Amino acid sequence: MTDFWSKRQVRARLGFQTDAELAQFFGITRSAVSQWPQEAPIPPLRQFILHQRHPDLFPWAEASEEESS
Repeated sequence: MTDFWSKRQVRARLGFQTDAELAQFFGITRSAVSQWPQEAPIPPLRQFILHQRHPDLFPWAEASEEESS
């Protein structure tokens, strides 16, 4: 598993405008999401959930390809 997607990237790909929408998606509090920096990778468990729910939007291959660039 690779640390890759930032909060900004996730919100953009899912079409979310707010931390509250992202928090609802993950089933966690808005305050938890608000602690994540915009440009840092989101927590690994949340990345796994993203990949499981939307493998077309969050493929592992993309993370590997961009890391090697």
